[in-house]
Amino acid sequence: MNLGPFTQPARRSGVLVCTAALLFLTLGATACGPAGPDRASAPAGTDGGVPATGDTSVGGAGGSGSEAAPVTAAPAGPAVGSSQWPQLTWYTAQEYGQKQNDPARVWRRTANGGWQLVRAGRPGNGTAAGQIAVAPDGRRAAWAEASVKRLVISDFDGTKQHAVPTQGQQTCAPSWLDSDRVLFGLGREKDWTIVAVNADGTGRKVVATRQASCPTVSGGWIAQFTHRAVHVRDERGAERSITPRVPKGLVIDGVAGISRDGRFLVISTHVPNAGECGCGWRFRTYRVDAASGKATELTPLERAWSEPTGHGQAVEAVALADGGLVVQVDTATPADDAPAYRLVRYSADGRVQADTAVPAGQPRGGLLG
Repeated sequence: MNLGPFTQPARRSGVLVCTAALLFLTLGATACGPAGPDRASAPAGTDGGVPATGDTSVGGAGGSGSEAAPVTAAPAGPAVGSSQWPQLTWYTAQEYGQKQNDPARVWRRTANGGWQLVRAGRPGNGTAAGQIAVAPDGRRAAWAEASVKRLVISDFDGTKQHAVPTQGQQTCAPSWLDSDRVLFGLGREKDWTIVAVNADGTGRKVVATRQASCPTVSGGWIAQFTHRAVHVRDERGAERSITPRVPKGLVIDGVAGISRDGRFLVISTHVPNAGECGCGWRFRTYRVDAASGKATELTPLERAWSEPTGHGQAVEAVALADGGLVVQVDTATPADDAPAYRLVRYSADGRVQADTAVPAGQPRGGLLG
């Protein structure tokens, strides 16, 4: 889930912030949020839900809309071992084109398995150089404007903008540490300065310097990874390294999520091949204990994905109160024109419990929480 500079595709950040104490109390014994836009509709799910397609809450012309329902915090979650879905929030990117020019949208999954439109808007509205990062609560957005070399943070409808100068430097895609604080990078490849600011542009703080890659943000944690290790830090700079105990020959290609308490993370791996074409990779997803490095493989949604087909990469993961996961899985391949996302509900031991469709329409977007 390397975010990368704005010249490359980028992935969304994770959801909730927590304190450094939790992570490092947990990890003290041993050690010790791509990318971007999304894809087309997928087959029918096992939960019987039908995504809503109408704009019943807000007008399609953009703006937050006075009748739009607010995004509320997710409930504590289902009981241990349950396959019940928690409340989920999804972001659909704005569409551009002669036939479609729909605004960006934030959706909430309803109790009957459909998706309710919460708000619509046009943050960035064609000025963004790369992805637009949406806050976990769906109320704000952040992006970089290449023409004037600045980071912009606004309400989701594009109003109340705050500009953060970037001094003309190349910029890592922004991410949200939580719904009030944005992380971004300045510099160049293998020499990034990582910076955090408040949603109003104040409170600037340099989190790290001379970083080799752009960071991934999830659960409020800041992560960077190599082929075989993940480095995790908090905003104050305290950091640890985790070496997942995955089979030899696998390389890490993304950090899909980190739990709020820092106890475990979800990584995507694959076996490299000649030419590094992801269209022929076998993606393997693991839940990793941060203290021990023990890795539990998540069962592929489709049995055929146990072969190197290029399908099934884990893009985003949200930890649940019962120890389970909801994972945003791309059922298309990296070579396809657009993603094809599904949400998969996993038990704590990595078994598939259910899967469901994302909102219909524009395929690009992501799970906010």
